[in-house]
Amino acid sequence: MTRRYLLTLAAAAALAPARPARAVADRPDTLFRWNGGGPYFGGFSGIELSSDRTRALLLSDRGFVVRVRLIRDAAGMLTDVEKIEHFVLNGTDGQALRPRRADSEGLDQQPDGTLTVSFEGERGRIFHYADEQGAATALPRANSWARLPLNEGLEALAVDEDGAIYTTPEAQLDGTHPLYRLRDRWEIVGLIPNRDGFAPVGLDFGPDGNLYLLERKFRLAFFAARISRLRPGAWGQPETLVETPMGALDNHEGISVTQDDTGQLWATTVSDDNQNLLQRTEIAEFRLPQP
Repeated sequence: MTRRYLLTLAAAAALAPARPARAVADRPDTLFRWNGGGPYFGGFSGIELSSDRTRALLLSDRGFVVRVRLIRDAAGMLTDVEKIEHFVLNGTDGQALRPRRADSEGLDQQPDGTLTVSFEGERGRIFHYADEQGAATALPRANSWARLPLNEGLEALAVDEDGAIYTTPEAQLDGTHPLYRLRDRWEIVGLIPNRDGFAPVGLDFGPDGNLYLLERKFRLAFFAARISRLRPGAWGQPETLVETPMGALDNHEGISVTQDDTGQLWATTVSDDNQNLLQRTEIAEFRLPQP
């Protein structure tokens, strides 16, 4: 994509009329701290809930996935998490990924069970799994990913109902975070502005068809989280729905958006404890306003 076209996208976003401001939530409705333990626990950077909100997949940045049961009370609030199983991610050769290539960050699971996973290292890498425990298929890379820093790559990933893949890097390229879409080829469909030091770490399409963006900001040992809605065709105009104060939550990196039986939209996020005893694995749930 040419620089001229990127500037055109940025100008269009700046000139588009702003939507009316909404009240921004500053805390989750539910915050659960999970003390799971064991070698296959922690470092969770991605999450995908089942449509009935009773199960979830948690992706660790050490190259494994944990399947869990979500225990809820009569009001639907999360009260406990039970591990069902875990499995390691394989490479294209069908063998478990080596540690230096297992920096898995973004996760999507489609209704047919197929997985798509983004990796932060090697300046951008995305694998597709027809069988979650089988060999990976490596997807093509966008040329501009060669400019990404090694530790600020493709943290965020989502797949729409038509199977198109969306991703954006944690790092900025030319002052913004490009939103990439893969259909027949990679294209940049929007430029997510850099706002107040937050960086993209998670994406998910909600049942309403909108794309939801989780961003993180950190200062010293403290973190803040922000959730925004991106509407199709207005990808570069994030509408902030949640912004937590610095230090209110741990390092939340994964997001899954679902709908309960009443039609209420929920964002569920999970934190990466960085294998640090001073940090926690948290699962937070936020009520989201209707579009």
